Amino acid sequence: MQESYIKINGCEYYVQEYCNNSDSNCASVILLHGWPDDCSLWRFQIPALVQSGYRVICFDWLGHGKSEKTKNLSKYTLASLSSDVVGLIDALKLRNTHCIAHDYGAVVGWELAERYPEKLVSYVAISVGHPFVLVRNVSLESLIKSWYLIFNPLSIAVPIYRFMNGFFFRWVLRGHPDRESVIDKFLQDKDPFYIQVWEKANPVIPVVLSSFQKKESQLKNLIKVPTLGIWSSGDNFMAEDQMKKTGSLVQEKWQYLRLSNCNHWPQLENYQEINQHLLEWLNCSLPAL
Repeated sequence: MQESYIKINGCEYYVQEYCNNSDSNCASVILLHGWPDDCSLWRFQIPALVQSGYRVICFDWLGHGKSEKTKNLSKYTLASLSSDVVGLIDALKLRNTHCIAHDYGAVVGWELAERYPEKLVSYVAISVGHPFVLVRNVSLESLIKSWYLIFNPLSIAVPIYRFMNGFFFRWVLRGHPDRESVIDKFLQDKDPFYIQVWEKANPVIPVVLSSFQKKESQLKNLIKVPTLGIWSSGDNFMAEDQMKKTGSLVQEKWQYLRLSNCNHWPQLENYQEINQHLLEWLNCSLPAL
């Protein structure tokens, strides 16, 4: 493993790089974590990907883990973060790049696939489908599961999450295999603004307005990258339709995979099955030489 700090668009990212392949043109996989995690989320996927010959890049998002803790909200917008990923791909001279992303990382991944399809060979979204599908297919289930979109930006969110040694936060993260370590980091952080930054920088209302301003024909051709969507039956945060129906936005190859007996973090809870599916997808998506 090589660790480094790379400045992208004026902010410093903590980056880990893994590679057993001496071929500089080998296929790469960039991993994007979500809320409230850091790049350690991918610890079970990295060895499997490296052993299969991929160059693997993972990093902590701004405000998270060891990356810069800027409080400039403009740096956390989907447009800015997706641009940062492109900057990282260019800085590391990655070739034949696949992206695998989870939770809010997947939201950035959708932005990346939409804005910069030329940068990706394929995309894998875990748990979270395209935001446009979520807001255009609102149901009672999705409203109940996505309560955090409204709650997290509130000024009372962090105090409530901290209350009684993180009692409510423990309930929220009840399906997280790393729950205690994630909560300990949160409680020890004097200013854990990363808990709110995703929703504050990317409020729901503009997403809703943008989705309904687009014509159906525009939505059908939105994603021009071969895409795999993975959703787990025990997900406490996202309903199935928001992932399953995302296929209507993908112009290229689309595959939907429904996992059983997993929660919102299948890459930790059922990593062997996830790794198998990921490698099957990546190996089938390799560009022709």
